[in-house]
Amino acid sequence: MGGRGGSSGISNDKPVSKLMSKVYFNSAKKSDALRGSGSVKKDNNLEKIINSGNTAYFKSIKTKSEAVTTMNYITDRLNESTRKIAKLGSADAVFKNQKTAIKHRKLVSASTAMRDEMHKFSKLPEKGNTNIHDTSRTTTTYDRARKRRMSNFDSWFFGGEKK
Repeated sequence: MGGRGGSSGISNDKPVSKLMSKVYFNSAKKSDALRGSGSVKKDNNLEKIINSGNTAYFKSIKTKSEAVTTMNYITDRLNESTRKIAKLGSADAVFKNQKTAIKHRKLVSASTAMRDEMHKFSKLPEKGNTNIHDTSRTTTTYDRARKRRMSNFDSWFFGGEKK
């Protein structure tokens, strides 16, 4: 690490294929990330984790606030990378700029791993409490309208008598 001529974590990775370059570019040009602007202040510890591709750190997160902070940082970095890829202008330009493409691939995998870890911090709704939108006990507008239409049809079809 460091020093002259040393290899960084990015240079030792497999290059991104032409197909994946096309996928990255096409998804970048359609992304909502283009609405944002600016750059993210780099967090050296998280950057090392992202560059190494080691997702074990995400499993070691114990508090919800730390998880949210980490997820927000990774999302912001991914959006920044998406804007950078969209500015390249074509899938061929993304393929030629391997450093950016590899970094984007690592951010995508870190985002996926962190998103999976975020599930352990979400609470399942309690059964029976309608304040938390337990859909098994609520009646929707669709259900009421369907019941009304069925009743109207039955009264028309059977001539007022129900079977």
